Amino acid sequence: MAAWAAGSVPGLDSETVLPAALADLFMAGARELRARKGQTLMAQGSVADEVYLIRSGLVRVSANSLNGRDIFLRELGPGRLIGEIAALRGEPRLANVVALQPCLLAAMPAPAFRQLVRDAPDLGYWLALQLAARVRHLTEKSTELAAMPVVGRLVSELLRLADAAPRTGDACRITGFPTHAELAARIGSHREAITRELRRLADDGLIAQHGRRLEIMSLARLHNLVQRLS
Repeated sequence: MAAWAAGSVPGLDSETVLPAALADLFMAGARELRARKGQTLMAQGSVADEVYLIRSGLVRVSANSLNGRDIFLRELGPGRLIGEIAALRGEPRLANVVALQPCLLAAMPAPAFRQLVRDAPDLGYWLALQLAARVRHLTEKSTELAAMPVVGRLVSELLRLADAAPRTGDACRITGFPTHAELAARIGSHREAITRELRRLADDGLIAQHGRRLEIMSLARLHNLVQRLS
């Protein structure tokens, strides 16, 4: 049986984990696979021969730009599928997937996955909901890139990270805070700009950073800042 609970994966995006009944169907036709930290599970442009269900661990999804930059797309944890779009369409991989932690996966051949989608209407409906959520998420990110300055995109990312953080009134604490280089990759900027804008936010009393821990003093003030910059 699947070990995770159905629902949103906090702090990652608005999609949901694969419900337990569907996960059991998937694992019945899959093989177990283990990946070490730092291992590449998928390479952009490679053949989409398998779909993976993450049973434990965390992976990073990114894409290569035309100028060679590695563009962060998202992080995925237990209960999430990876590689399903390319497998459904029979096309090359759209992104790179690297294990951020040791991972336990269930791997299903692409033809078997396509047959499972045809045989299990509930799985097809769930996939449609996930794709709709992904389109919404990517549309929001695209709008931020096109219309917001760096500080606006940075604050929007901080608020997304804050969704999974414990709160005390209007404040919250984000542990395991990304590095400045990782934040830059997430929002289409560069490390120096992230360092500068975080320092400005700290000078304004909005945040305080202590190593990999970030304190947000007022979520309401950050929301107001994003609205002004929009």
